[in-house]
Amino acid sequence: MSFVRFRRRGAAVIGALAAGLLALSACSAQDSSSAETSTASAQPVSGQTITWAIEKSPTTLNPQKNSQDGFVFIARNYADSYLYLDDDGNYQPWLAESYTLSTDRLTVTLKLRQGVTFSDGEPFNADAVIANFDYLVSDENTDTPKWKPILTNYEKLDEYTVAFHLSEVSPFFLEALSEVGTAPMSPTSLQKTDALGAGGPELAFIGAYTVDSYTEGNELVLKKNSRYKWKEWGPQELVAANPGAPYAEKQVFRILTEASTRTGALTSGQVDVIFGVPAQDVSAFDRDQYAYGQVLNSGTAYSLYLNTTKQPFDDIRVRKAIQKAVDFDAVVKSVYYGNGTRATQWFTPASIFYDDDFSSNVTFDKEAANTLLDEAGWDKRDSAGYRTNGDGTRLTIALNADAPYIRDSRDVLFQAIAAELKDNVGVDLEFQALDTGTVTTLWKENKNDAFDNSMGSSDISASLDLLLTPWNPPRIFISDDAQASALVKKAKEAVTKDERKAYYNDLQDYVINQQAYIVPLYVPRDNWAAQTNVRGITVSKISGHIFSTATVWRAE
Repeated sequence: MSFVRFRRRGAAVIGALAAGLLALSACSAQDSSSAETSTASAQPVSGQTITWAIEKSPTTLNPQKNSQDGFVFIARNYADSYLYLDDDGNYQPWLAESYTLSTDRLTVTLKLRQGVTFSDGEPFNADAVIANFDYLVSDENTDTPKWKPILTNYEKLDEYTVAFHLSEVSPFFLEALSEVGTAPMSPTSLQKTDALGAGGPELAFIGAYTVDSYTEGNELVLKKNSRYKWKEWGPQELVAANPGAPYAEKQVFRILTEASTRTGALTSGQVDVIFGVPAQDVSAFDRDQYAYGQVLNSGTAYSLYLNTTKQPFDDIRVRKAIQKAVDFDAVVKSVYYGNGTRATQWFTPASIFYDDDFSSNVTFDKEAANTLLDEAGWDKRDSAGYRTNGDGTRLTIALNADAPYIRDSRDVLFQAIAAELKDNVGVDLEFQALDTGTVTTLWKENKNDAFDNSMGSSDISASLDLLLTPWNPPRIFISDDAQASALVKKAKEAVTKDERKAYYNDLQDYVINQQAYIVPLYVPRDNWAAQTNVRGITVSKISGHIFSTATVWRAE
């Protein structure tokens, strides 16, 4: 994790790292040299209320059930995890005092930190951990954890030691222990079945803050947890850099879904920071009056996944045609006003497995795309100019997306892609943003032709297990592919990062170039703009997200 300076016009992005520890970020209206002086002399201020404007309402305040990437940095304020991932890609202890991995890599043992309590005063110990995992893997939990199929069993070894036994070698169980999705809540909270779905003040976690109040669709308020011992319980790197944190007495997250409203809230001084700056407004904040920052997300790029189980994408010629039918470079540049990052491969540049030398077949070639569609039998046109086959069936792609996950102008992106598909090759893309229940039903009925997805994960294996292996796909998009599954398995079981990267390179070549299952689109990012006196936003470069806001304060 690191603190980074915000970017300003005429000033370079300056990272202030010292002895491998975190350094404090600064947003300043001065030039880079004077900003350093200003930051060094400024002292953190406690007791403030820091107000954010965010883009999306949380689907739930229970971090064990919320899968929104944009909610993680908020949940980290009140839900500590057992481990965390440092910027070198190594797992470090947090609520766990230490952890060990057995020689065969099938057992993970956590030695828990002693003296820790949940925000309701209950002790954190092995019994509490066991109670949480009993719930997480139970039928009562309707949100099946992605790691459940590989967890064979778990056991209490003593009051502060728990062992987890896995059915296969997989790095993504360690990742799960570093995420808020397994963050422990108090055993008493686990009994409050009416509150588990929505989360909120009734549920007690371990964190620097607690949930004070929530008005759905309007405002979430966090208040400092008086029980939390920052210096003793916080992640070691964060504590070393910020021994006095958390600073703010309250953090307010106002939900402003309209981009113009968020921008107006910042420029009028109603909020300190806005999260999710629309591409068209980036230039407005790239100047001395405000501070702007961004980090590219790790994991998989935002991509289009083609459903090969039925027409039209059961034909590889149609899949390859779609890869070549759109000038994705131009589309991303236009939709994101030159501020977007086109995805040239499946993994994002923030991933430790990103390959600078990977060459993708997803290149614009209108003539080749039309030829492929003709060869596939979609060689006629209807009165609207769309391609049809010999039966008169229109070549249509039904793409029904989960509305709670539509961000970063993704609806506009698909409008642009639809226009290109129609004009270039006569393909009809029907994009809809629907409620999650409706989308799930459509998938069960296999009525979607494709789905859109980006999956933020520090270790890419977590994403690939969900997207490719047949035992737990979140969507149907490929027939069981033994070669893809085998490459995923080999990469998980490889001992070194270099070995894993080699397998992932082979996997990318297979699913993108050879089989054309996937069309990478753009690289998601966290971006924010702030008043110039805001300090201390913590960024995890390895995950490509804001890590926490517990260290944020406002210079006065």
